[in-house]
Amino acid sequence: MISLDWKERLKKDSIDFYERKLPEKDYDIDIVYNAYPQRIDNKIPQAVLNLVSKTIATKIAANADKYFDFFDYIDTKKGENGKIIFVNLIAVACKKKPELIFPYLEKKLSKINNQKEANHLMDKAIFPLVKDDPDTYLPKVLNWLKQTNPILIIALEHLFIKLIKYDKSLIKKIFTKLESSWFSPTHELILLNYRFLKQVYKLDKDFYLNVYYSYQNTRNPDFANILCEAIVCYDPIIEEMVNNWCKSGNIKLKRVGLHGQKVIKKYKKKAEKEDK
Repeated sequence: MISLDWKERLKKDSIDFYERKLPEKDYDIDIVYNAYPQRIDNKIPQAVLNLVSKTIATKIAANADKYFDFFDYIDTKKGENGKIIFVNLIAVACKKKPELIFPYLEKKLSKINNQKEANHLMDKAIFPLVKDDPDTYLPKVLNWLKQTNPILIIALEHLFIKLIKYDKSLIKKIFTKLESSWFSPTHELILLNYRFLKQVYKLDKDFYLNVYYSYQNTRNPDFANILCEAIVCYDPIIEEMVNNWCKSGNIKLKRVGLHGQKVIKKYKKKAEKEDK
C-alpha cells in the first residue's frame, strides 16, 4: 500500500521525468522510484512501478511512435523493473493508439527472449486488442505462428486459450490456423496444438470430438502425435483410431498408437466406473 504522500510524490516526479528528462533523451527512469524507501524481497514494489509507468503512459500514449527509443532502452537496459514498466507503457499505448504501436510490438515479439515478458505482453496488450476487435487483430496474431521464436509460440498458446475462454466462437478460427501447422510442426507447435485441443474439450466437446472424427483414418505420425497427446476422454472412434495406429508398420506411428492405447484405456475405465 503506497501512502498518499508517496503517491503524490511519485506522480509529480513521473510527470517531471516526462517533461524534462524524456525530451533530453535521458531515459534513466529509475531516478523516479529509487528513493521509495520500502522494499519487498529487496525489490521496488510492483505497485510503485505500476503507478510510475501508468502516469507516464497517459502522457505519451497518444504519440507513442515518438518514444520507441525510450521503450527499447527501458526494456533492454533497466532489468526486471524496466520490463514491468515497458509492458505497462505498451499496454496503455496499444489501447490508445493501436495503429501506431502494433507494428512496433509485432517486431518486438518476434525477437523476444523473455518468456515472462512475452506472456505479460500477450495478456496486457494483445489480448485486449483481439478481444475488442477480433476481425482486425486475430488474423494478424495468427500469422505469428509462422515465426520460429519458441518463446513467442509459447506465449501464443496462453493467448489463444485465454481468448477461447472469453469467446467460444473463436475456437474454429484459431483451430483452423493451428491445423495448418500440423505438417512438420516444431516441438512448441506440438505443445500448443494439443494443449489447445484439451481446452477446447472443456468448452465445446462436440467440436473437440469432430476433430477426431475428421482424422479417424489419418496415418500421418505428426497428426497422430498431436491427437494422441490431446486425448482427455473416452470415445469409441478415438479408441479405434489408436488401435489402428498400433498395427502400423511405421515405427513412429505405432509408438504413438501404443501410447494412445494406454491413455484411452485409462479414460475408458473412468467412464465405465461413472456409468455404474
